[in-house]
Amino acid sequence: MKHLLITTITAVLLVGCISRLLVENPDFEVATDGWIQLFNGRNFDGWRENKFKHKPEWKVIDGVLTGHGGQGYLSSLDEFDDFELYAEARISDTDGGRGNSGIYFRCAPHADKKQEFPPGYEAQLDHGDSNNPTGSIYALKVKGARAPKPATKDGEWVTMRIRAIGNHLQTWINGKPAADCYDPENRHKKGSILLQMHHLTGKVEFREVRIRKIDKKN
Repeated sequence: MKHLLITTITAVLLVGCISRLLVENPDFEVATDGWIQLFNGRNFDGWRENKFKHKPEWKVIDGVLTGHGGQGYLSSLDEFDDFELYAEARISDTDGGRGNSGIYFRCAPHADKKQEFPPGYEAQLDHGDSNNPTGSIYALKVKGARAPKPATKDGEWVTMRIRAIGNHLQTWINGKPAADCYDPENRHKKGSILLQMHHLTGKVEFREVRIRKIDKKN
């Protein structure tokens, strides 16, 4: 009975603390099972923008993060080493071409501004690229980095899951395994998450981007 009373009091106090946080900070995101919402569906809190070429522009339209108009990216302010990421994305092209985007991870600071993107891994979003199909770890020339060509098309929403533990990198597209590889050089250990805008007429949309950290094994 005493144990039950203590448990009940603890639960009430916890609910009270969370309620106070929500009142004092309406942008506070309550994580479920360790998930953190990187995109809150309202604004660019937690992100910084980089414009590389033309006039890339990001907007939040009806709760969807939308990029168009040139080359650039959004970078998370937080950095991650071992993690699992889940995103829902849609790519297209406003001039009849091919949509192209990607989710970069473990990115270093962007020191060389002559380069379009900072060093890091990229999980590819390009349904028409035969060399690096959607879900591939772009241009990482090791076994398993190239994903099989998925049954995805421009203009359709796709889900992407990325899992990075040490030098083991994995992706899933629409719930199906894509890339599964090891980087023998383990070249990118920790860094930010980047959402890519690839070219002038391309359009990319994200309606969910969430991540959870994976604790290192002792």
